[in-house]
Amino acid sequence: MKVSRCVGFALVLALTFGAGMIFQTFGLPAMKKTTYLELQEPLLLEVLEPGAQQQDFHMLPAGSALYPDYTFPEGHTRYIVYINIKAQIAAREIVSDKPNFIAPLWAEPVATRDLPALMANTPVSKKDLVRILKARAVTREDLAQIVREWSE
Repeated sequence: MKVSRCVGFALVLALTFGAGMIFQTFGLPAMKKTTYLELQEPLLLEVLEPGAQQQDFHMLPAGSALYPDYTFPEGHTRYIVYINIKAQIAAREIVSDKPNFIAPLWAEPVATRDLPALMANTPVSKKDLVRILKARAVTREDLAQIVREWSE
């Protein structure tokens, strides 16, 4: 009786181990790993309202997750950013006659030439500004020039 219990226990243990190895190797389709990019610096979002003379600056903060969606032959890639909205927002629903219509915004890293306008027109945290300056390898001389050109 004891021998059959030990054999049964060993058999269950071996089957469990085997199932674990199979699961580790193949996994479940629903449990695939997700690959995404985490921004190391803020991204400047290009928003030009129809009829506007000047481009507005908006930023996607550092640390935001970008999930790859589609890479275009022209060389740019579209990403998905998920946003949780805490309250009701003022928005209008638009029904498009084009199936799967997508209207993306354009984004790019902050260029050194855009820093004065960005600092004058956009609330930029000290932390974000430091990340931008480091990512663009802005020298102290460049920074001094930007501060001199910065209008109060």
